[in-house]
Amino acid sequence: MCDDGKMETNGGGSVTEIGGLSIMTWNINGLRSFQNFPEIVRNLKADIICFQETKVTRDMLPEPSAIIPGYTSYYTFTRNGTAYSGVATYVKNSCTPVAAEDGLTGYLSKPGCEIGGTRLINQEFTQEELKSLDSEGRCVITKHKLNIEENKQDKKIQHLILINVYCPRADPEREDRKEFKLKFYKALDIRANTLAEEGNHVIVLGDVNTSHRELDHCDPYDEFHDHPGRRFLDHFLNIDNESSSQERKHSVQKSSETSISDGWQCERVNIKENQFHDAFRIIHGSRSQAFTCWNTKMNCRSTNYGTRIDYILISHLMKQYLKDCDIHADILGSDHCPVTANFNLKIIPGQKPPPSATKFYPEFQGRQLNLKDMLATSSQKATVPVNTTTNATKRPLQSSTLAPPAAKKSKQAPTKITNFFTSKKQDVNINVEVVKTATEEIVHNENNSVQENDVTQTIMEEVSLVRKENKAAWGKLFKAPKPVPLCAGHQEECVKRKVTKKGPNQGREFYCCARGEGRADDPNARCNFFKWAVIR
Repeated sequence: MCDDGKMETNGGGSVTEIGGLSIMTWNINGLRSFQNFPEIVRNLKADIICFQETKVTRDMLPEPSAIIPGYTSYYTFTRNGTAYSGVATYVKNSCTPVAAEDGLTGYLSKPGCEIGGTRLINQEFTQEELKSLDSEGRCVITKHKLNIEENKQDKKIQHLILINVYCPRADPEREDRKEFKLKFYKALDIRANTLAEEGNHVIVLGDVNTSHRELDHCDPYDEFHDHPGRRFLDHFLNIDNESSSQERKHSVQKSSETSISDGWQCERVNIKENQFHDAFRIIHGSRSQAFTCWNTKMNCRSTNYGTRIDYILISHLMKQYLKDCDIHADILGSDHCPVTANFNLKIIPGQKPPPSATKFYPEFQGRQLNLKDMLATSSQKATVPVNTTTNATKRPLQSSTLAPPAAKKSKQAPTKITNFFTSKKQDVNINVEVVKTATEEIVHNENNSVQENDVTQTIMEEVSLVRKENKAAWGKLFKAPKPVPLCAGHQEECVKRKVTKKGPNQGREFYCCARGEGRADDPNARCNFFKWAVIR
């Protein structure tokens, strides 16, 4: 997606369909940044598309984006009225779910629409904690009925459940956000594992906001594995190849040595470990520099200096149906890129979309006002009362949205004929005084012609001085900017940036290399040039 809202890819503008069930995840970093969102959804061509970070509240959601022909969509929004976070799942009519839930914990599910898997999560968390976890619009769950005749290997499993998540980011300056993120991981662990244990195929996909392995990070730092989010993923995922297994052993050993309680461990219930698999690593093993997120402010996408934090994680029995999984770094439009997985599975579409589908939102139903709505109180709707008597002439209702009736003109006192002469008399007096003053000045100037020349010269000198001062002031205002310095590494023009970190230099501007940030051994990456724009 480029700046004008058009889809851009290196391969023709869409994701190639290879048959079977195609599922995509993409953090779009704001639905409103796409000028033609319905066209983008159609061009992606996946059967199920899971978006994260929609950044819209319900009242901001435009109808053309909410209701796309051929699809049903399921949204969740923040509950505090702020347009951040947000998750949406778009499903082709050929894969219509039989149930859908707003939220991860089941707290927001309506009676008769439950998907299940909430028994243990209700034991682990209080009702207040469940409400808090689902207050930021971070999860949509859909349940799909499988064609068991096609699933010959395991006919007992009749449903596929997709958990579309946007996991919280841990703000290093806020301890409460770190705790919230770890609680969200814990809730995800319990719900996903329980649904799998209850006999469903389960897929967890979305922005996990943690890169799992060193291969998934552009610059793995010291104590990389000593991170609670990675230890959660070590617990949640089953690592398949040998090199990654060694990484996990190192991480588990270090975790046991530190004996730190990370906050994601369950306190009241027991959950099995390593029940899910990373679909991308099943297909691509130890492929390096396969990233899904880049810092666009630092132009890191140009040097592929990023992280892999967008995942498609599948339950154990789903491995046998996985055909392919890949990252689409060529699709632009966000600081993230899409990830797609394809499965040898077929879905039987539900006869009717679940009640939480956006097509059933009252604001998109096109409901017309009835007589009861029109006869609302005058402060809300009508500005003219209705005459209900049979003999009286009926007057049309006037909605508050229409222009109010014209105000009656106030009666004015009759104009007297003497009023027409008063203003003219005053004008005549004023004109006489002006002429008299001008005459006196002319006579005075004729008697003092020498003084007039002196005064004129003085005035001209003052005008000239004012002109010079104005010219100098405009010259300072439109002074040509200083030349942009060249970076030492590439001899290219630098870019000006501003310090945003809190401290004595916050707000100061500086010059640095215009190239994208990258690895230290990458000659095409940003060099270390630095220069303050203004020296204090």
